[in-house]
Amino acid sequence: MHRLFVILVPFLVLSAQAEDKPIAFSAEQRAALGVVTAPLSADAGTAAAGLPATVTVPPDRERVVAAPVAGMISRVMVALGDSVKAGQPVATLSGEALATAQRDTAEAAVQARLAGESAKRDEALFQEGIVAESRVQATRAALTQARAHLAERRASLKLMGFSAAEIAAAEQGEKLSDSVNLVAPIAGTVLEVQAATGGRVEAATPLLRIASLGTLWLEIHAPVDIASLVAPGQKVVVPGTRAEGSVLVVGSSVSAAQAVLIRAQVANPGGELRLNQQVTVRIEGKAGAQKWRVPGRAIVRQDGKDWVFVEAAGGFVPMAVQVLSRSGQSAAVEAPFTGKERVVVEGVAAVKAAWQGMGGE
Repeated sequence: MHRLFVILVPFLVLSAQAEDKPIAFSAEQRAALGVVTAPLSADAGTAAAGLPATVTVPPDRERVVAAPVAGMISRVMVALGDSVKAGQPVATLSGEALATAQRDTAEAAVQARLAGESAKRDEALFQEGIVAESRVQATRAALTQARAHLAERRASLKLMGFSAAEIAAAEQGEKLSDSVNLVAPIAGTVLEVQAATGGRVEAATPLLRIASLGTLWLEIHAPVDIASLVAPGQKVVVPGTRAEGSVLVVGSSVSAAQAVLIRAQVANPGGELRLNQQVTVRIEGKAGAQKWRVPGRAIVRQDGKDWVFVEAAGGFVPMAVQVLSRSGQSAAVEAPFTGKERVVVEGVAAVKAAWQGMGGE
């Protein structure tokens, strides 16, 4: 015990020196204090593994089929889990409002044609000097109004689910129908079916929910210390599947469980992931970083920074590192190593005490 004290005393009384100067250690002192070094090893770059996540659908890849008007569901053509194509009929809605809307469109088309004929006739009469310019202006305004009304009726039928051919037929007053086929707005999978054959619904009632599951989101819940090592763009992998992607955003708040929400977007080839499925994920380290793995005990904390002691001629040199992740007894760090260095892995406290004694950070 007295021997160790004598060895440490010279370090504790050293005057402050530059940080990058070696901390002098003789072979005798290293042996007495149990200072041992080990070589660096390259790190694969995993920032975190085994993080829990929930599979969700990106908002822009989900659509709801709703009733355009009040009516009755006369037919449901798909079931939960079915795959559908964009434009595929999924349900039939019947209601008096549908026939009324088509009739109103036919009347608007007639008014637009009559207004067009009147405007054409008055233009000709005006050119011959038979009518005043004010009359021509009035018929032009009437034509503009009639065309706007017809465009409004066409848009209304389109919103109700009528095809271009059905709208054209309605303008001619042909094949007026009290029912319409509602179609899938996107290609995807039916996630919910709220419509029931024979059921009456009000306008805007949700009938089906469809989502494209080729690309999904992962809502990852990570501890605060892990979240601090993650940034948008880092690779995310779901082990045991082909699903992989990248981090979209790292949350700026912490939940009651002291977890940070990390959202990632992943490709879902073959539909291996399912909506609301609970999975574990791996987040890779930052691209382009010089990543190395060292024993966790080799890292010391001083003045808000992490350090390791690198073996040098006659002693050791402190080097600041950025801890990227911790796993078991080791840690992945980023630092400008060459790969040939050896770092202190035993007797770290003694080296740190010597460093502090010479005015280390």
